[in-house]
This record gives sequence, C-alpha cells and structure tokens, in this order.
Amino acid sequence: MVEDIVPSLLKKIKSEFEGARLDSEVLKDLLSKLDHSKASYLDANQYAIEIGEILSKALGASLTNETLPDGKMYYNIAQRVLTNVLGRNYELVSDYTEQVQKNLNSEAKIGLTAQVPELNQDRIDGLVNRLASEESFDDVKWLLDDPIVNFSQSIVDDSIRKNAEFHHKVGLSPKIVRRVVGHPCKWCKSLEGSYNYPEVPKDIYRRHGNCRCTVDYHPGNGKKQNVHTKKWTDEKQKLVRKRSRIGIESVDEREQKRYNRVMKSSGAVYGAWNDRNDPYNKERDRHAQEFYESVRNRNKQHEIVKVSKNSRLSQSDVEKIYNHIFINEYDLEDGRKRFDPSYDMAESWRRLSEIGGKNIQPHDLVMLNHELMEHDLMAKGMKYDEAHELTNKTYNYQKAWIAWMKEKGDL
Repeated sequence: MVEDIVPSLLKKIKSEFEGARLDSEVLKDLLSKLDHSKASYLDANQYAIEIGEILSKALGASLTNETLPDGKMYYNIAQRVLTNVLGRNYELVSDYTEQVQKNLNSEAKIGLTAQVPELNQDRIDGLVNRLASEESFDDVKWLLDDPIVNFSQSIVDDSIRKNAEFHHKVGLSPKIVRRVVGHPCKWCKSLEGSYNYPEVPKDIYRRHGNCRCTVDYHPGNGKKQNVHTKKWTDEKQKLVRKRSRIGIESVDEREQKRYNRVMKSSGAVYGAWNDRNDPYNKERDRHAQEFYESVRNRNKQHEIVKVSKNSRLSQSDVEKIYNHIFINEYDLEDGRKRFDPSYDMAESWRRLSEIGGKNIQPHDLVMLNHELMEHDLMAKGMKYDEAHELTNKTYNYQKAWIAWMKEKGDL
C-alpha cells in the first residue's frame, strides 16, 4: 500500500506556519493597531503580505523533490495541501479586512455591515493545476513564492471591491481611483485613472506579481476614504489643506502657487499635481515623460556628480543607477524597451539632483539603493520581475514612499 504523505506534510507545514505567525513582530504590531481601531487597508495589505510570506517559507521547507513521490507534485497532493493552507490564509486575512471595514464604516458614520469576500477557489485551483503540470517539482516550485503572497493580497483587494459594490447598491456613489507606483507595466498603466462607480474597468482591483498599485475609494457621501490608509476627510476641507505630491517643504497654498510659477528644470515645469487636480494622471505622465527626456539631454557627468554628492553614493554607482533608470533597455512584459517614466521617481531624481539637495526625502535615497541593487542583479542575468521582488525585500521604494505620503498627510 502506498503511504499517504499528505497528513504528515500538513502537520509539518501548519506547525511551522503557526509558530512563525505567532512569533512575527510585524503581525503583532498590525494586530495591535487593529485592536485599537487604527488599522487601515494599507495595514491589511501588509498583514496579507506577511501572512503570505510566512506560509511561502513553510511550504518551501516542507515541499521538495525529496519529500514528494518521484520528485513530482501530484494533483491530489497539491489540491489537498493548498486547499487547506490557503483556506487558513483566507480566514486570517478576511477577518482582518472585515474589522478594518467595520472601523472605517463607524468612523465615517456609515451604518452599513462590513462585507466579507468569498474564498477565491478558482485561484487555488489554478495554482493546483499548474503545480501538477510538470514532471519535476523543481520546475514549478517558484509557484510557492510570490504567487502565495499574491493570493493573500488578493483577499484585501476583493474586500475593497465587495464593500464598494455594496455601498453602490445601497445608494452611495463611490468613485474609484487607481494609481501606479514605481516601474508600471503596460497592463497596470491601462487601468490607471479615476472612475465613477460602477463604470470601472473589470480588472481594477486585480494585481499581478509585485504589483503595488494604490486605490482610492470614494463612498459618495461627501467624504473621501483612501482604501489603503483609512483617512477620511471632508472634500471641501481637502481642497484647502491637501499637500501636493511633489515633496516640497512648504504646505502653504501661496507657496505652492509660487512654486508652480517659478520652478523649472531644463524647460520642464513641475506643478503641484495630485489626485484632485489630475485624476487621470495625464499631467503627471506628461511631466514624467518631459523630465526623463530632459535628464537624458543634460550633461550626464554633471548629473552624476550632483546626485553622488547629495546621496554620498560613489559616482560609479550613480552612473549605474542613471543608466538603469533612463538609458538601458530590457526585455520587459511589453517588449524590449526602457522603463516607462514614473512621476514619483522623476520627483525623487529631481530632489536628488538639485544643487545642495535640501529637499531630499528618505524614500528618494531608498530609490537609489533599490535601482542600484536591481541593476546589479539584472546585470548577472536575473529577469526584471525576479530582481525587483528580491530587491524589495531590502530596499522597498513603494513602502518608503507610502510612509512619506502618510507623514505629509496626503494618504
């Protein structure tokens, strides 16, 4: 009789997962925020990522060519294991998002029940089928890495979707705004924009591996909720006190207007663009295109010297970063090309290249280190997605940018 290895595998995976989950300081902090009604959808996303990464490690430690019969992930094994452990992930993450939504509804004085998304069994079935499709487990073991984290994140996105739909059904008029961060792919760029619910793209809540797009949710009751930060504000007050997304020091509107009139960089004028006055990111995209081109037309050595002096990175490292962002072409999802211009990265580079560097922000330096490490990994033959994911574990530009935006009060 062939031994059924699934019970022993599940026992080991669960033991490692639950032990690491209970020991995680990240999860402890996030659960504490939830207990004090301070958690946001951004926290829920971080919670989902941490849960996903813990499970991924537990799966990777237990499922190997040596532990699987004939070194293959048979369908029966994959189906029983993933249905069990991903079901547990769903329970943990959906419980967190439900409480976040309850707190948001209460804070906004919306007397509605928080909606809980259904378990996405199709997503689990897709992973199971793919794992069982190869003769050697080594050829598909990567599916237990980022796709597991992505599954956990999708629960948060599904929660946002379901609550937005529910609010619409009861008479509110939600507005959904999706915005890209970092090096966006062509697919993410196609979803970017502001939409009056229910006229939204079919995939607006979906994300691929390493996707860090942000989504704003407007319930339509005169208040705006950023679904990733839980910040509710009166729209009229927001017009007066919201800061721009350009990282300048002043928050006074008069100073912002003055900045818009006089701030120039090689012919490209940079204004206080944000989701209010540029809901479709058209101006930000235009400025990013203009800025990247202006950088390419500058004296390269002078640019490298300025950034090196302001960041204290060596000139050779800054040159690598410069080439990586502005010059090099790579095999990306939509062909061999340069990275698409990013408004936030353009603003980071602008501050880094200003004489004196007085306006440099912490996330600007994170960007430099991220691009340097990513460049070096890709120079060794690693594909972009893999290099980007690995680099994010050490230098996460998007995470640092979000922290800066929250500190400014823009999220």
